Amino acid sequence: MKSRRLAAGALVCGLAVVVIAQRLAPIAGPPLYDGVPVTDPYKWLSPPSGLQGGAQSAHQTDVVADIQAGLAVGTPELPPQVQVVVDPGALALADATTSVTISIEPVGAPAVQPSDGTVAGNVYRIATVDQAGTAIGFNAGGTATLVLRGPPVLRSATIESFDGGVWTKLHTDPAGIPDIFTATVTGFGDFALVAPAGWKPAGEKAGPPAATANPTATPSSAPATPGASAVSSGPGGASGPTSTAPPATAAASAGQSAGTAALGSSGDQGTHVPSILQVALVALVVVAVVVVLRRPMRTPRE
Repeated sequence: MKSRRLAAGALVCGLAVVVIAQRLAPIAGPPLYDGVPVTDPYKWLSPPSGLQGGAQSAHQTDVVADIQAGLAVGTPELPPQVQVVVDPGALALADATTSVTISIEPVGAPAVQPSDGTVAGNVYRIATVDQAGTAIGFNAGGTATLVLRGPPVLRSATIESFDGGVWTKLHTDPAGIPDIFTATVTGFGDFALVAPAGWKPAGEKAGPPAATANPTATPSSAPATPGASAVSSGPGGASGPTSTAPPATAAASAGQSAGTAALGSSGDQGTHVPSILQVALVALVVVAVVVVLRRPMRTPRE
């Protein structure tokens, strides 16, 4: 009997501690657990009003010996806004080729719009060049996988290429993650997601497009493979990819300030002085536990 009373007293005390802790420092919502994916806001090259700019590019240089198993690169966002995976043997490499640079650059949208919809997000220019800056094409039958992430909410879209003033629709599949789509390509150039006519990005505000302090793409730094020459991935560009970190946007700074303010507000609310009712509750629980523990035990009957 005594052990049961002790167990009951411990249970009551534990429940009281949980109730009092929640009253003194309430939790606004359920806690976060490991494994929750982190998604960056979509970053535009020329952001519509109310949306975030700062679209980023990517460059990667590999020596020829390292690309026999294929070549892959993606932009720095989480998840990347563009990913390219080149199949083994897809690139037509000359005998003098010692290294290959693949690049992804956001570029301004062309004046010509697709006839079957609206460009959703950025237009990206993808290119491969050798150590001398000469463009590298594909072998016959060579392919690469292109993955494009669009702005939310983009439930239906197709990947299209733009060349010579003409948009060409590619066979597109959803990637299994919202707003992300894939297609197989047999060459590089300019690509974009095309949404049905009338689509508008979520969060766009009425008014002129928001000004951006970064009218051109900011390349992300990518370490060159030892022994490889880093060259420009743009058509006919000068050697050496730019390796500058993307500037913080006003929207990101505002979001951080709002988050800090929200945390401070939550902390102020969670440390308020206990009320008389809470003190009375604690006293009542303590008295109940003492009474249970000090109650005389009954002797079993013969």
